[in-house]
Amino acid sequence: MARILITHGVPREGFSILEEHEVIMPPLLSAFSMEELARHIRNADGVVALGKLPGEIIRMGKRLKIIANYGAGYDGVDVQAAAACGVPVTNTPDAVTQDTAELALGLMLSVSRRIGEMNLRLRKEAPESLFGMGRNMGRSLKGATLGIIGCGRIGCLTAQMAKAFGMRVLGYSRRGADPAFVIPASMEQILKEADIVSLHCPLTAETRGLMGKREFALMKEGAILINTARGAVIDEAALLEAIESGHLSGAGLDVYPNEPYIHPALLKHDRIVCVPHIGTNTQQTRFLMARTCALQILDALSGKRPEHIVNGL
Repeated sequence: MARILITHGVPREGFSILEEHEVIMPPLLSAFSMEELARHIRNADGVVALGKLPGEIIRMGKRLKIIANYGAGYDGVDVQAAAACGVPVTNTPDAVTQDTAELALGLMLSVSRRIGEMNLRLRKEAPESLFGMGRNMGRSLKGATLGIIGCGRIGCLTAQMAKAFGMRVLGYSRRGADPAFVIPASMEQILKEADIVSLHCPLTAETRGLMGKREFALMKEGAILINTARGAVIDEAALLEAIESGHLSGAGLDVYPNEPYIHPALLKHDRIVCVPHIGTNTQQTRFLMARTCALQILDALSGKRPEHIVNGL
């Protein structure tokens, strides 16, 4: 019997295929502290990682055969430390694609049609001041140009969904954008031409602070920014400046650099729609993420090479 450590309390249903092993997990909606992780990982054969798993904790896991990251983005796991210990790190890229792309489109609609703003204003202001032909005009997605930065699985599916709304879709990726999904473009071209820029790139040393003062200045007057990738890809102060000046008309954000902290100024803007990192937060996707992690763990325990290894082992 192997011992499997799950760092956060998530629904157990997706892990049911691990029932013959010992599964250690905190109560639902809670998380193990670093001290608790240090204690439990010493005797763990596998870890399901949500959030931060630093190298000093990983190195204590002398029996570890795998770290299965619960999600596509694995920037919280010290993958280099794991590689140095000979421990493969996996992620769940396929499981998160549909929901994250759906949320990106939802944020585009919410900002461009002013859904979030109108919902808030109806609750705070006299309704009769808001109803009326010609008031509270938004912008249609049809005919707008969408620029996608990061054309992996999620970016490409977002492009497909956007085309169903009649959008023109430009795409930039360091590895090259697939013309089957987007019109390949440089990042500078996207910033200058797109009515909406949607971020779908991973957080790396190269993408940290990717969108800063210079990039926002290059964007079209009145453009919208959408971020369902990672919060630290954006310079929040520069984004706020661009919106407060009126250069950008709004933003839709699911992720933030220092979660769960959100810059208070972001929450004060009616034209910024903020949601608490819910990109993959549906029952179907959470089950699929858990099942994918469980299958990867079973493969590693049986000596098979698991799918979606991200640290080169």
